[in-house]
Amino acid sequence: MPAPTPTELFLALGSVVKRLRHSPLPGAEQGHAAFGNAQPAPRHIAALLQIATDGPIGMSELAERLHVSLATTSQVVTELGDWGLIERSSDEADRRRTLVSVAAAHRPLTRAIIDQRLRPLQRTLRRLEPHEAAALLRGLVVLGEELGAVKPAQSPSKEPKELSR
Repeated sequence: MPAPTPTELFLALGSVVKRLRHSPLPGAEQGHAAFGNAQPAPRHIAALLQIATDGPIGMSELAERLHVSLATTSQVVTELGDWGLIERSSDEADRRRTLVSVAAAHRPLTRAIIDQRLRPLQRTLRRLEPHEAAALLRGLVVLGEELGAVKPAQSPSKEPKELSR
């Protein structure tokens, strides 16, 4: 099987993005109201889904899973708490440890989001061999890094010649 071209990757990603964009989240109106009409950042959604999937969860473990600092996690959790989306509690075994979980009123919404957005990813990973799943994740991480490193458009005369590969 020949290596995929950048154009093939672009088209495949475009298909995924289009499907995500055109399938509104369940309870979108309720979700928008839950965020206090603020615009949640992807980190808020990622934290909320991680908490919904594995909560109650400790702050350090949440920071580790999100690959961010404890300070960033604390800020995100504070904002989610201000919006009433999560609840904090003390760990019974260690009172110094704070656990976070999705507020009861928002569990149906987060469950619907998980079913719509994470279940297809789960099924995709099950269909792939472990090395394929690892390569997919690695490729997406590298793509994210490269997209983050994109500089303003160059003039056509300065485009790299190796784009055909």
